Amino acid sequence: MGIALAGAGLAGAAVSAFGAYESGQSTAAADAYQAQVATNNAALAQQQSKLDIQSGEIAAVDQGLKTKATIGTEKAQQGASGIDVNSGSAADVRAGTDAMGMVDVSTIRSNAVKKAYSDEVTSQSDTTQGVLDTYAGQSAETGADLGAAGTLLSGASTVGANYLKLQNSTGATAT
Repeated sequence: MGIALAGAGLAGAAVSAFGAYESGQSTAAADAYQAQVATNNAALAQQQSKLDIQSGEIAAVDQGLKTKATIGTEKAQQGASGIDVNSGSAADVRAGTDAMGMVDVSTIRSNAVKKAYSDEVTSQSDTTQGVLDTYAGQSAETGADLGAAGTLLSGASTVGANYLKLQNSTGATAT
């Protein structure tokens, strides 16, 4: 009977060790998945950063063209009114429109750069998170191995101690 109990104790320790190992492997797989998600997010943020700059440049060029069109319309209207378009307030009005158009273009480009920078920060954060998730997965695997080994050793030690107690209390010999 003592041998059967010892065998059952060892089997229980083995099952517990296998459970600890599988739990660690599952955690490692989840961490590896999260690391890949973070890596993918980082790549997407990098791509978005480039698209933000391109989009900002397109919007800035578009705004520049709109400003030139506005200035041309102003000049045509001034000329149609019989005003000297090359001097005085008529030229000043168009210069002001041009200056405001340049401010608009600069603001569009500045906003695009700010958005691109935000995307770069997100990309770096996602890259760092991917590295951390990779390390967490490696740690989970190591922890699973150590946990399983510890459970096996602890179970074997407990079974051995209990078997010796049983032998000493019954005065029986091992067979």
